[in-house]
Amino acid sequence: MDIQHISILKTKQHNLKQFIFNILQGIVIGIANIIPGVSGSTLAVILGIYEKILNIVTKFDIKLIQLICQFKWPQVEKHISFKFLLSITIGIIISFIFMSNLIRYLFENYETYTWAYFFGIIFISIWYVSKYTNKWSKIEYLFLLIGFCISMAIFFINPDVEENKNLIFVFICGVVGVLGMLVPGLSGSYLILLMGNYQLIFSEALQIIDPNYYFKSAGPEEFKLYLNIFLVFFAGHIFGIVLFSRFIKWLLQQYRATTFATLTGFIAGSLIWIWPWKNHAQEFTNSRLDLISLPSFTQITDVYIICMIFLGTGTIIIIEYLGKKY
Repeated sequence: MDIQHISILKTKQHNLKQFIFNILQGIVIGIANIIPGVSGSTLAVILGIYEKILNIVTKFDIKLIQLICQFKWPQVEKHISFKFLLSITIGIIISFIFMSNLIRYLFENYETYTWAYFFGIIFISIWYVSKYTNKWSKIEYLFLLIGFCISMAIFFINPDVEENKNLIFVFICGVVGVLGMLVPGLSGSYLILLMGNYQLIFSEALQIIDPNYYFKSAGPEEFKLYLNIFLVFFAGHIFGIVLFSRFIKWLLQQYRATTFATLTGFIAGSLIWIWPWKNHAQEFTNSRLDLISLPSFTQITDVYIICMIFLGTGTIIIIEYLGKKY
């Protein structure tokens, strides 16, 4: 085997390794996208692929349509970095299929520990996102405070609205939900929770992409309903990407420091959304602040919660390290 063939083989191996690693990154982002209070784009920032993804989605334009209509597939692949986009998309789909049921199980059986783990993830994310602001002056600290206040204001909105299966409203949920994929620190799934459609979309409609769904006892009418909801929600996502991606890209280009300062504050404020110590006895009080309690450390569960927080923190440190390495 000559040197040229060896070089080609090594290149193929490297590309395959990169493709698989991108799938793993997509799985991480996909999991985050379906957890209320956790932002998939925040993890994309930590992984170092956020701006690359944003640059790609802004290229879903007239030029792309023209290239597709002219069957210029090599140019299409280059225009939108198709292999990278495909690998990330595969990872997100895998996470939706296999992880949504797991996450639902964890919340049903280990809710406190699950929130603790995600609290650790978001807590350490504040540090990594803040590093994207290369200078901290008075204006950056002001926008940090603004982002924090916005996040807290969203928390104190009481999400007691009812589920709505109207397809127009589902489409709006799709448009709003995509913000969590585009704006670091903003949880699209939490916004959908505020709109009352979280369970409908992420627990019911999303199951149609699970192969096991076809072996369940769901009737044709139920399948048709959830299929329509899923497709309309997905269409809202696409519309939201086209509508918001260029504006967000412009913000990062023109006001990078203040944008990431605002997002840092927003992430810090979102910690209260997923605070693991919750006072379930006060579930129906008028103030959402009554849902929050402090650890007493009189029970071993408080120690376990702290351990899960450190585990979540360590997970992000490892992910960030691997992201830089590859």
